[in-house]
Amino acid sequence: MRLKRLFVKKSKKFIINKLSNNFSTLFQAFNVSDKPFTDIPYVTLKFKKSSSLAKINETILLKIDGTILPKILETGNFDEFLFNFLKKKLNKKSLFVDIGSNHGLVSRQVSNIKWIKKIICFEPVKSIFGLSLHNTRNIKNIERFNYGWAEGNGYKFFFENPSNSGDFSLIPNKQRRIKHKFKFKNAKTELKKIIINNKKKLQIIIKTDCQGYDIKLFSILDIHYLKKIHIYFLECKNIENNRINFYKNVKLFDKIYISCPFIHKGVKKINFNDLPKYFKLKVEFDLILLNDVKK
Repeated sequence: MRLKRLFVKKSKKFIINKLSNNFSTLFQAFNVSDKPFTDIPYVTLKFKKSSSLAKINETILLKIDGTILPKILETGNFDEFLFNFLKKKLNKKSLFVDIGSNHGLVSRQVSNIKWIKKIICFEPVKSIFGLSLHNTRNIKNIERFNYGWAEGNGYKFFFENPSNSGDFSLIPNKQRRIKHKFKFKNAKTELKKIIINNKKKLQIIIKTDCQGYDIKLFSILDIHYLKKIHIYFLECKNIENNRINFYKNVKLFDKIYISCPFIHKGVKKINFNDLPKYFKLKVEFDLILLNDVKK
């Protein structure tokens, strides 16, 4: 019995030491565990140090997952490449449109840039949209909408990866195994509405984070309105059936930048002819399209 207790004690200590600085493993275990009676809908993070995401003693609310929550616990930041790029490039008053705003973290960060004068957020997932209301509560000029952008209007099947609270998509895969129905509106109509309502003539910045649907979304937008966008951020990986319209729309922009941590550090400016090479690598990367001159 004494040997058994010693073995159990040593085993527990070993496991605790292994998990103590690996939040991802810890939270992944929580996500796959059965919870028949209770659940933890979200956690509150209080910042001990200031970062681009929050000031000291401020709080944000997050779902428990193995990707976003561990990253913020370890670094205090989220998608800094976008924040840093805008800080460097912006020199005029701008409107930031956050499509697939999730917890509102990117909007929260960019709201600290002096040139960002207005933010519009779109997030279809009801539970996460509720958390984003808290996370963006101190942003002065912000509009939030509890629906997403798609090819048409209506309630559509939306697929969730339970291990990553940022991985909801209109496109299912092996990880996105939980099916929901959420509200979506026509992307063309929504973009047209934003541009027409931009009475103060702010530069328009669009960021999409739609987990595989970004290229489709970008490819269906009207050329007339895309020309009015100053900067467009989108996630890319598989170009599939959208090749012709996608490349046609990319050519509307003056400059192309890539953020691809698997290939190179930081943000790299590329030529149009370099872009297909990144798709051939079949790794996820962030594409940044920029227009220098107002058209």
